[in-house]
Amino acid sequence: APLQLRELVNCRWAEEVTQQLDTLQLCSLTKHEENEKDKCENHHEKLSVFCWTCKKCICHQCALWGGMHGGHTFKPLAEIYEQHVTKVNEEVAKLRRRLMELVSLVQEVVR
Repeated sequence: APLQLRELVNCRWAEEVTQQLDTLQLCSLTKHEENEKDKCENHHEKLSVFCWTCKKCICHQCALWGGMHGGHTFKPLAEIYEQHVTKVNEEVAKLRRRLMELVSLVQEVVR
């Protein structure tokens, strides 16, 4: 499609967003696990299991003996965390590629 100068928008915030996402990556899982809010409300233990059925983090006692999660599907929280980090990294890469395309297009229009 033809590109018109009036259709271009200067996307000043895109670089800021990618920098913020890079900063998020520096936060480690161990630092995240040390927070008090990352403790089970019932057992005051570290949240280490993800209840796939309820879509929430729970401790191992809730998963084994809590009663509320009987018959539910569980995954290790670290595995779910890694999946999310991978997905975020993929999206960041897409955004960076798109940013480079847009910068190139702006430079071409300026020329």
